[in-house]
Amino acid sequence: MTDVYRNLRRGGCWSVREGGRVVAHVPEIALRDVRLVVQPGGRAACLHTGQRSVHAVARGIRTDFAGIPPDAVEVGYSPWMAPHFTFRPGFSKALVCRVAVFTSNGTAWALL
Repeated sequence: MTDVYRNLRRGGCWSVREGGRVVAHVPEIALRDVRLVVQPGGRAACLHTGQRSVHAVARGIRTDFAGIPPDAVEVGYSPWMAPHFTFRPGFSKALVCRVAVFTSNGTAWALL
């Protein structure tokens, strides 16, 4: 399984973690069979200290990047907004999706 998260310290690229180790930093990537995971303890620490940390990832299987699918909806995470990922607009709870596309402009898009 591959974990993907936004890396704000490296110019806003996406960090790719496999087997617990960061293996790449990429401008764009896509995953299939995705679970959107937030670690509650990490979120609590973030809220307490006001400092961001890696505690939320998209976990899935790497797939070919072919741009944003036409039926995709934006997905995101903010520890200050909700204890889970959300689909936008509307901020409904997001736990899984068939495909997630992470773009070079920092947005993430999901096919439900």
